[in-house]
Amino acid sequence: MIIKPFILLVSLMVFTFLLGILWARSASRPVLGLRDGLLLPLPASPNCVATQSGEEGQRMDPIPFAGDRESARRHLIEILTRMPNATLVKSKSDYLWVVFRSAFFGFPDDVEFQFSDTEIHFRSAARLGYSDLGVNRKRMSHIIQLFHQ
Repeated sequence: MIIKPFILLVSLMVFTFLLGILWARSASRPVLGLRDGLLLPLPASPNCVATQSGEEGQRMDPIPFAGDRESARRHLIEILTRMPNATLVKSKSDYLWVVFRSAFFGFPDDVEFQFSDTEIHFRSAARLGYSDLGVNRKRMSHIIQLFHQ
């Protein structure tokens, strides 16, 4: 008699897993980039962080660097390409767009970088949902740490 509830539970788990994957893959790619020389403003939801916009809990400091912009850009690209589940979408001399996908369901987070002559601004936002449980802030803190090693 234990077999029927077990099969029902496993079936429900598989269905939930497949539904999560379908939802994650259905997220349309946003229109991002620079507007008037800045990254787009953040939405009001807590699933994002940025250096140029956002409420107090969403703000982070830009990544300072010494040397030339192209060296900083190459260094950041090296870091990003070594990170799991990261795909470089767009690369320009002053701008990068990377999509990170969560390991379990593949939820997409869009991360943009803008290069000035002395620092790197960024915008990191989940495409889906309201909360990201701090994932974007943790990821950006990790990238900053790797950049300065």
